[in-house]
Amino acid sequence: MRATVPRSTALSELAVEHAAVRTLTDALTPEEMLLPDTVEYGLYSDQHLSFKDLLAHLITYEAMTVAMMEAWARGIKHPGIDAMRDYRESVRIHYGGIAERRDHPLPQVLEEAENTRNALMQAIRDTTDEAWHAPFPTEPGLDLGGAVEVILVAPPRPPYRHLPVHVPDADGYIRKLKRLSGRAG
Repeated sequence: MRATVPRSTALSELAVEHAAVRTLTDALTPEEMLLPDTVEYGLYSDQHLSFKDLLAHLITYEAMTVAMMEAWARGIKHPGIDAMRDYRESVRIHYGGIAERRDHPLPQVLEEAENTRNALMQAIRDTTDEAWHAPFPTEPGLDLGGAVEVILVAPPRPPYRHLPVHVPDADGYIRKLKRLSGRAG
């Protein structure tokens, strides 16, 4: 797949995405972030995720994108590209990233989320427009921007906006968690 948006658009959309995640993080207490079964959208029917779990989910795809970009720079095709194109493998990644961080304390997940966001933005900033559109040597139909999209922007996600798939109304989500925690104002 070829990039559907220029690198500058990817950066600007990710900046909006990251600001939205930070807004939620800043608005919620640690207790609210740990409330189970608060994420209603964009999940498999057996999932009952907290906001912390949602952060783990977002980290999974952003960290894989950073690792893919690092591999790409070394001329290596990251296995995540093909895994995301395979339904069973993409489901495994979806569940695995959450499970991997389930026992991590909230401060660790918050720090990892921030570090991963920063690393992703820096990796894209450090990429030139020419490199963004350069095809992979063994796969001429795939360029770096397209590989980023395969991992980070897989449908049904809007371009570079993963959070709205799971939290389409941030203000409503905050109110819901405040109500559930007994802190409604």
